[in-house]
Amino acid sequence: MRAWTKALAAAVTAATLSAPLLAGPAHAAPPGSAGGDGTWTVEPVGGGHRVTFHLNTPLPVRDAVPELAADGRSLGPAEESPDGMTLTVVTPDPAVATASSVDVAWNGEVPEATAAAAGKAAPAPAKTHGKPAPAPVDPAAPGPYAVTHDEYDLGDTAITLEGLGGRQAEIRAKVYLPDGARGRRPLVVFLHGRHSACYNPAAWTTSNTQWPCPAGQQPIASYQGYDGPADVLASHGYAVVSVSANGVNAADNPYSEDRGALARGEVVMRHLDLLADADRGVGDAKLVSLFKGRLDMSDVGLMGHSRGGEGVVKAALMNAGRARPYGIRAVLPLAPTDFARATLPGTPMAVILPYCDGDVSNQQGQHFYDDSRYAADGDPAFRSSLMVMGADHNFFNTEWTPGVAHAPASDDWSNRNDPVCGGTAPSRLTAAEQYAVGTAYIAGFFRLVQGGEQGLLPLFDGSGGTTASAGRPSCTPSPRRPRAGASTWPPSRRSRRPRGSPARPPRSSAPGCSAARRRAACRPAPPR
Repeated sequence: MRAWTKALAAAVTAATLSAPLLAGPAHAAPPGSAGGDGTWTVEPVGGGHRVTFHLNTPLPVRDAVPELAADGRSLGPAEESPDGMTLTVVTPDPAVATASSVDVAWNGEVPEATAAAAGKAAPAPAKTHGKPAPAPVDPAAPGPYAVTHDEYDLGDTAITLEGLGGRQAEIRAKVYLPDGARGRRPLVVFLHGRHSACYNPAAWTTSNTQWPCPAGQQPIASYQGYDGPADVLASHGYAVVSVSANGVNAADNPYSEDRGALARGEVVMRHLDLLADADRGVGDAKLVSLFKGRLDMSDVGLMGHSRGGEGVVKAALMNAGRARPYGIRAVLPLAPTDFARATLPGTPMAVILPYCDGDVSNQQGQHFYDDSRYAADGDPAFRSSLMVMGADHNFFNTEWTPGVAHAPASDDWSNRNDPVCGGTAPSRLTAAEQYAVGTAYIAGFFRLVQGGEQGLLPLFDGSGGTTASAGRPSCTPSPRRPRAGASTWPPSRRSRRPRGSPARPPRSSAPGCSAARRRAACRPAPPR
């Protein structure tokens, strides 16, 4: 077993977001009357009061959970109706009985109030620690293999999900394979997050309340939006499978208590089961033709974006509970939600957070690093957390990026005049720049942990490593004291290589180093 010790890790630089969120506010009217974006009522019930908000138009599809706020103060997560038109909260707070306003809130804030309070000046540049230097290995440089693209599709209702109360979803994925690579290859599975499931190409509108898609609408191919990191990994000998979860997106808010985390974990595990069968020559003919004898199911990495980040953590935990688990060696939550505050002991992890996240703006995904770090005594797993300055929530996925997506898409950061994250701010990354960052760091993490390419360690250990392929952003570390009891890295140990496969660096641990822990932030360099 590969021992990635926790002697060295990188944590996120704390940042407070004061700019507004994506959705426009729902202006409350007097109780029971129409006005603004909807109507609201407050009625006494056992244990408190029920606050109900009826929207005039559906909520935007976000990974954050909608809340209701009375007089500008959040009452907590709201229950969303299946049609997305009604939000309900039961609260013990007696003050809601005399509230003068009720609004939709996100991440504890009412967007309009947040916009009014936003600062006008950009923050001072962050203090850097250490001199940034290029990492010895470029994480996004193409490898020796040509890449073959393919897909498999078992239909829109191929899986029945316990996490959605027995509702059905699709089994569909895009496949990236190294052409001519011999032997069984390490596997990386990608899972997208919550985005509209369907769109009408004629009206150029989206919907997210019915699966399969209504007549006249088509599924949005969110799973096709990660070609950059998938192609890089496949060119270095990895098999990459990016899976679709539109059926979960269309039902998670009204039909699950965990906002779809279990359902997404089920989707990932079903794909792993199908892939394992196909590797043995069993199951669907298309999958067998793609994967027979080609997958190393003892060497699996998972990347999940947004609610997909929480989904892949859930999948790793479900896998650990099996009698014969797959070898999940690395997990990367990208701009993730973490509603359940789950911990993942014993598994290397990199959390990547975008500073200009207008959706999951409270950066709750940082909990995966902080909570898992102390969840188990003596846990040796390598962990890193990086904040990408100038990046929004959506642009890591081309199908969520306006101008390149095949369906409607938007920038989730709504305040265009914000001095740091606004569309014209010098510190804001363009969509292409952000995608390059995602490609470099997603591919780099799996090449580091699964591939043992130790020249990539400076990008994740807080020592200030940079890479030209990520463009403007550079990681600037600030020191942090080591956790008590953290051990040093053991010597590298060479792992067995599949017969006929090209030589690769040892897929085990990094070389010996101190137990220092650091924080690192990917911050854009000043424009030239």
